[in-house]
Amino acid sequence: MLRVLTDFNARTQDDLCFILKYGGVDLNTRVDELGLSKGDKVILYPDEEDFEVIAILDKRYVDVLGELAWVGIPEWSTIVRK
Repeated sequence: MLRVLTDFNARTQDDLCFILKYGGVDLNTRVDELGLSKGDKVILYPDEEDFEVIAILDKRYVDVLGELAWVGIPEWSTIVRK
């Protein structure tokens, strides 16, 4: 599973992670290159790398951004603390 950096403090009201980076680059620009699609699972982790959680990818309208964007929907039951 792909490990994707996110800022868990910047989530939408419905708990969607919208700041997603892979290899230091915005995931929105790399989805096709990486062969990702809606429903794929990724591992989200914060800068501190003190935990990780499995998330489902989706493309949704994000109010804060004012546009459609790829988001991660955390499955909090899968959280692993390090």
